[in-house]
Amino acid sequence: MTIISQLVNKTLINLEGVGEDKKELLQKLSKTLFDKGFVTDGFASAIMEREEEFPTGLRLEKTAVAIPHTYSEYVKKPFIYIVKLSKPITFIQMGTSDEEVPVNFVIVLGISEPKNQTGLLVELMNIFGQDEFITKLQNAKSEEEVYQLFVTVEMEEEL
Repeated sequence: MTIISQLVNKTLINLEGVGEDKKELLQKLSKTLFDKGFVTDGFASAIMEREEEFPTGLRLEKTAVAIPHTYSEYVKKPFIYIVKLSKPITFIQMGTSDEEVPVNFVIVLGISEPKNQTGLLVELMNIFGQDEFITKLQNAKSEEEVYQLFVTVEMEEEL
């Protein structure tokens, strides 16, 4: 069983994420998380601050994702919030301070145990490197389809 399959939640899948920019998008997503009881009221400002300091945009071969997250003190219940954007939103490439990436998917992480963060990020990098997974995700028409995709995904072995 993967960490991803344990944290994905049917109520935290959005196939029509919108925002004028990453700030507006992250504020909207944070409000949803707060309203559903997953995070504290400090989460929105904390995730914005962390995104500015440590960008999470990631250009991949077939798509681009952002994986914003912040410190465990703002997380009430662990989660993965999967958002497919209606149109790409610019994030900054991970490991840079100015390289822009037009992101199609945002995966907000809520980690309550910091020791699990690295394993979760490794799993996400693994699945987002799988062509078949990306194709199925891009073509998914319902929240249930996305949920099943994340719950049943297999890790690819390194060659």
